[in-house]
Amino acid sequence: MMPRWVRILLTVLAAMIGGYAGLIIVGGGAAGVAWIFLFGDDPWPRWSEIAIPLVALAGAIAGAASFGLAAWRAFDKAKS
Repeated sequence: MMPRWVRILLTVLAAMIGGYAGLIIVGGGAAGVAWIFLFGDDPWPRWSEIAIPLVALAGAIAGAASFGLAAWRAFDKAKS
């Protein structure tokens, strides 16, 4: 049986990996879509400097929550 602190540590590690992956994928995707389909090489509006990092942050939170929850449930299932 795995000690609780190891489960918590591994869950936090999984959440950190998921958060970073969500940040890179969603943030890069938002910037790519904005560049290719919306603004291109023209000057970008001021609000895009706020919107793209907020979208990336939302992706990071979603990735961290999903990876952390999946890891915690996997450890719960392995325990029983």
